[in-house]
Amino acid sequence: MNVGLIGCGHIARALAEGWSRHGLDGAPALVFYDIDSARAERLAALCDGAAVPTAVALVAASDLVIVAVRPQHVVDLLDGIGKILGERPLVSVAAGVPLTRLQDALPAGVKVGRVMPNVAAALGLGVFLLVPGSLNERAPEVAGLFALAGEVVAMDEGAFDAATAVAGCMPGMLAYLVTAFAAAGRESGVPADVSVRLAVAGVHGAAALIAREGDPAAVTVAAATPGGMTAAGIEALEDHRVAAAVRAAVAAATARAAELA
Repeated sequence: MNVGLIGCGHIARALAEGWSRHGLDGAPALVFYDIDSARAERLAALCDGAAVPTAVALVAASDLVIVAVRPQHVVDLLDGIGKILGERPLVSVAAGVPLTRLQDALPAGVKVGRVMPNVAAALGLGVFLLVPGSLNERAPEVAGLFALAGEVVAMDEGAFDAATAVAGCMPGMLAYLVTAFAAAGRESGVPADVSVRLAVAGVHGAAALIAREGDPAAVTVAAATPGGMTAAGIEALEDHRVAAAVRAAVAAATARAAELA
């Protein structure tokens, strides 16, 4: 399958890296277009793909088109390529642009859906929220493509923005917390480089353990021996209303999605 990515920013790069991992079975051939041609050429060189000079040329060279431009540019882009899509499915990864706006900007009958990835796709560990829209019989094909770079969760669009705040924003928010842990270690006397290594290794192991158990709350209970260090730390987190801060962060990210387009 030839997969075309219009827009070569950080999300497109994460997808391209995930789909071009060494030894990946079923990897697609990748085609890139960006208004900044040098950026498209750099990404094509990185991922052994091809850069083309126009969005129209990308559609012609692709079996499936992924729109990865800024939300405010989506409608104008679709106006320029909609008439030549034909039977090619189109998937938007632009936050805040609902299916109705995508469909209104495209000719009737075009197969279109939404996916929200996160940057962990680059390692094959992404989470992809899929709203099938009018992909219809092509939806399994699209889901299979994204599954090559992580886990696909099909869902209704009503909860899409909130789910994006949880999954799509998770790498950035969690990296923020890991940075805070590393800083706390440094301020307590741990050498700076060691503190970062410990914080990164700790979150990596914790994520693997939580994934194995499937129940984050149970891992918390198991780790927090009564009267122990972890229990004392969690009590401090509760005293400082960290859970409330996380809820506020998710709410803020969700609200921002409505403003992006």
